[in-house]
Amino acid sequence: MKNVKMLGGVDYERVDDAGLHIVVDGNPQILQVDNVVVCAGQEPRRDLYDGLKAAHADVHLIGGADVAAELDAKRAIAQGTKLAARM
Repeated sequence: MKNVKMLGGVDYERVDDAGLHIVVDGNPQILQVDNVVVCAGQEPRRDLYDGLKAAHADVHLIGGADVAAELDAKRAIAQGTKLAARM
């Protein structure tokens, strides 16, 4: 309904003014995006968040990145859904 496309097996390179740079099956691509939601891993990695926040980017910390000790898929999905609806 919202034209969301999910990709699997993606290597993420970087985000810059051109978009999200990814590699899918060895093929580099640039996705022109307004927002990026990363759902990966089970341990909080705040280095990206901290760097983006320091650069005054509009960032949000949800799910396991926020509280990995209480990893809960329902909570993370609810947080992601509510955030996406606000955007």
